[in-house]
Amino acid sequence: MEPTRRAVLIGCAATAAALVAGPVRADAPTSLGAKAAAKGLTFGASFSVAELDQSYGAAYGAMYAREARVLTSELEFKMGVIRPTASAIDFAPADGLMDFASKHQLGVRGHTLIWNDYLPDWIHALPPKDVERLLEQHIVTVLERYRDRVGSWDIVNEPIGPWDRLPGNLRKGPYLTALGEDYILRSFEVARRTAPGLELVLNEAQTESDDENGATFRSSLFGLVQRLKDKGAPIDAIGLQCHIDSARPYDFAKFAAWVQSLADLGFRILLTELDVNDRALPRDPATRDTAVAKIYRGFLSEVLQVKAVSTLTLWQMADHTSWLYYDAVQKTPRAMRRPRPLIYDSGFRRKRAWDAVAEAIDAMPARDAIKVR
Repeated sequence: MEPTRRAVLIGCAATAAALVAGPVRADAPTSLGAKAAAKGLTFGASFSVAELDQSYGAAYGAMYAREARVLTSELEFKMGVIRPTASAIDFAPADGLMDFASKHQLGVRGHTLIWNDYLPDWIHALPPKDVERLLEQHIVTVLERYRDRVGSWDIVNEPIGPWDRLPGNLRKGPYLTALGEDYILRSFEVARRTAPGLELVLNEAQTESDDENGATFRSSLFGLVQRLKDKGAPIDAIGLQCHIDSARPYDFAKFAAWVQSLADLGFRILLTELDVNDRALPRDPATRDTAVAKIYRGFLSEVLQVKAVSTLTLWQMADHTSWLYYDAVQKTPRAMRRPRPLIYDSGFRRKRAWDAVAEAIDAMPARDAIKVR
């Protein structure tokens, strides 16, 4: 769920990426990007051009230039931003992201082309044939514009939604209504024809918890992936979001074994949106930071043992830019406690979670590097 404030900010941040003067990028030996690259892993984080317009914008940009190798877009490539009306296309926020990435020699992952959520209202009024036409037109339009600059794409995002009680636990929406499950296959086929050399990813959430919800998502996603594989869908990688919630039960070794079973089907694995929701942890910030670091360490020490995991992406890097932080401010504006889910604090200082991620990367087995432009 994307915070409303960031959705508003993005409209005035389209050119900020080109204006922020950050330091010339250098890979310090202690950066997570450099540590990961030494092991053949790509490290990055989601990035919002809207944050560059804030008072801390320069520090925010410098953190990414220092730590990351690849940026993942947040709102910039979503259809709700790119196609605000049926007759308008707005690439300004996406171009701002590309400007920042180019300036700092960073790769980019595109998130996301087809998703049954975060859609402009006008799409829901279209008849099925027009939705089918739009699906293909949108993929072609965006990939043709950015295919030489964005090396990896979440082609379809979050196809599973058990709450809708549909066959296969598929998530309802205009694409599913228009094409059935084949909207997923069609999306990947169009993407491959349009841009043959890109990494095409199927991205899903909520598979990591050791409870009924996690089990449902794992079995539903695995079944979908097998069906798509049998149909010859040109999927290169499976993206697993991994928004870890301290209020839920986990068995990270068990989850890693399941990740390996996905890899055994022949797919690369991307950890695409990692963060830790600290809502069930003690109030004291230092105690909470220690517990969050322990969760990062426990999760990554298991999952990074799977050599098919080629990319590690955090969902933002500093606490106050997290979707969890924005959501908390909107819901409880006067509360003193704020989420601390990431590896940097609001003053852009490294936290214990940074050390935990670094240690897990240092301890993981090396794998062949996969270049993402």
